[in-house]
Amino acid sequence: MQSVLSLFRLGLDGLLLNPVAYRDQRDSPDGLRRGFALVAIIGLLAGVATLVGNLGEYATQPSPESISQTIYAGLRAMPWFEQLSVIDRQFPAQFDEIFNQITQTIQMINGGGLIGSLIGVITTPLLRIVGWLIFGTFAHLMARALGGQATFSQTLACTALAASVSLLSLVEVIPFAQAAGTTLLGLVASYVAIREAHELPPWSAFWATLLGPAILALILIALSCVVFFLGIGTITSALQGGL
Repeated sequence: MQSVLSLFRLGLDGLLLNPVAYRDQRDSPDGLRRGFALVAIIGLLAGVATLVGNLGEYATQPSPESISQTIYAGLRAMPWFEQLSVIDRQFPAQFDEIFNQITQTIQMINGGGLIGSLIGVITTPLLRIVGWLIFGTFAHLMARALGGQATFSQTLACTALAASVSLLSLVEVIPFAQAAGTTLLGLVASYVAIREAHELPPWSAFWATLLGPAILALILIALSCVVFFLGIGTITSALQGGL
């Protein structure tokens, strides 16, 4: 229990951008272990908060049947519906068929949202850990290139505190609530983490923080383009072979 409370206090210090907490995390012999646990716990809490919030939204919303019936009655009461029914007597039956198909699709999507939230309780911590490792790796490389002296473990230990920004997403436990500004605050926290971990001057820490995600984005865009053109080439070859 004490270790959980200490992790919670550590996360709050990271969220509040306390530079002393980042330095302590850098110098702590078990900083990496605590960072891993912090990211995993925050991810788990975020996943649970999203699930509870979505369940609350589902419970407080009108039933899908009542919503669809209200829309259905409103559409059929419009003048254009009567006009089209006079022109084409098959139109009401066709309209009902299309409306039912659309309604069923929407209900499936809404149901999938709840299932996705359940799965998210497991996947959210995993995705947060993967994202932390990827960002930490690129940020470490950039910081070292700009004169940083921290080890890879120290970089990860400090950037784990930047993940504490995700504590704000716990507000989503309230139905229909959303946390805003977490991306910008996350970048600021990452800047503090890189600056304190590598003891870089402000501008060097700034570029080390931004260049990592920028390079990663360029790599992902390049890979997406390669996959896209390979797919186009495969489809074209298949069509030509069929001809």
